[in-house]
Amino acid sequence: MIYINLLIIFLLIIFIHELGHYCAARLFNAQVTDFSIGFGKSIYNFVDKNNTNWKISLIPLGGYVKIKGLDTIFQKESKSGYEIGSFQSLNLFEKIVILLAGSFFNIISAWLFLLITLFFVGIVSYTSEVGEVMKDSPASINDIQKGDIITSINNQIINEFNDIPKAIGSEKFISIDLLRGNTIITKKFELKFNSELQKYLIGISSTNTPSIKRYLFFESFSQSLYFIPNYYLSTYKYLKQSINNNTITKDLSGPIGIVKMADQLMLDKIKGIVLLFIVISLFVGIFNLIPVPLLDGGHIVYFIIRRIFSDSLPEFVTKIYLIVGFTIISFLFLVVTFNDIFYK
Repeated sequence: MIYINLLIIFLLIIFIHELGHYCAARLFNAQVTDFSIGFGKSIYNFVDKNNTNWKISLIPLGGYVKIKGLDTIFQKESKSGYEIGSFQSLNLFEKIVILLAGSFFNIISAWLFLLITLFFVGIVSYTSEVGEVMKDSPASINDIQKGDIITSINNQIINEFNDIPKAIGSEKFISIDLLRGNTIITKKFELKFNSELQKYLIGISSTNTPSIKRYLFFESFSQSLYFIPNYYLSTYKYLKQSINNNTITKDLSGPIGIVKMADQLMLDKIKGIVLLFIVISLFVGIFNLIPVPLLDGGHIVYFIIRRIFSDSLPEFVTKIYLIVGFTIISFLFLVVTFNDIFYK
């Protein structure tokens, strides 16, 4: 069942991405001839009133939206004779919006799933009580004890444990007020920098008893918005560290790696399914915007450069663009697949 759920997640993410391209194309009255989930032979299809052929194909390794004239976008454009509803008839702004729409839909859908989950399932929070004190940490050295309740850090009120890293920020020195018994104690000391997490730490953990808050729209809204940039920042730091440690090829993972780890991802539970959907959607959204040839981001750069040259870009430049894009994508696919098979 977990592998069926994993397949459903992949297909849903592909559908949402392609739906973004489709909706943007229809917004600008471009004719969409095909909307396919998967590649190869069609196993189910129907044609709607707009003459779009909706297909589910045999090989579920991706999908595509085919806009009228899209198969000739890399040919030299002429100044006249554009067919109405073709991709070539669109202006640069409309083309960019269509290319951005797939990633936009992925990111927005991930955010909506997260918002709904936080609202109905609840926001997990912990009190500001100290659960454990790490050995030889700044907290241990400065006599912060288990059971102390942190009330403020650097004059910022602490209501729950998640407020602590926000109050610390990038500060190296802190002033911390805590409640021990009936006594307020103030301590000032230097924090220790954790190179792996790239931030200063006190050296404490929360208690093991969480409280769950449900049906709080504004809290769910703010936390879901905060999660997205924090996810991308954490991913960036992880990749940067992998590059610095020369482990990037081993740390990369693709579909095969996810399948191999499927039994560890709680895909037999709604929580695990939703979490994986959110994480992969956010990744797909930002990955497709990377300015690498053949990705949506690469197409945007290509069309901008092409417009600078008044749509008369030399043919050899286009050929180089396609060759470079194919080479990069193929290399990434081979590296990730090799890593998934032999290291995961």
